[in-house]
Amino acid sequence: MAAAVSNEKDITVTESFFGLCEKAIYTPTGSRVKADTYEYSQSNGERLIALVDSGIKELEKELERGVIVRATPVGHIRAEVCVSDDRQFLALNILKFSNFEYVPVRGPRLFRGHDAEVASRLFKVG
Repeated sequence: MAAAVSNEKDITVTESFFGLCEKAIYTPTGSRVKADTYEYSQSNGERLIALVDSGIKELEKELERGVIVRATPVGHIRAEVCVSDDRQFLALNILKFSNFEYVPVRGPRLFRGHDAEVASRLFKVG
């Protein structure tokens, strides 16, 4: 997913400390983008996929109802998440464990503005 985020036109990646450290910034707001990984059991992972696939309006409705998808320390489904500190940008890549490796369910999905704010509520970020 790093390639998808760093190639995004609204993301600026800068190197520091002789190229050993990189910092990603969501350019429209100047907010730093941080990455994290969450793992889920099979059932919670499928629930996460269904929520993300349902669309922002449905996702927001479910979150307002109090729906929570709990992460586990080790799981069958992994979510790679890059989110800006102001929650105006979110990149999400969901993978499933198969044949001793994690393989993408779909390509990375990018959310901006209100959609990013809503989708970021699925994860403990910030």
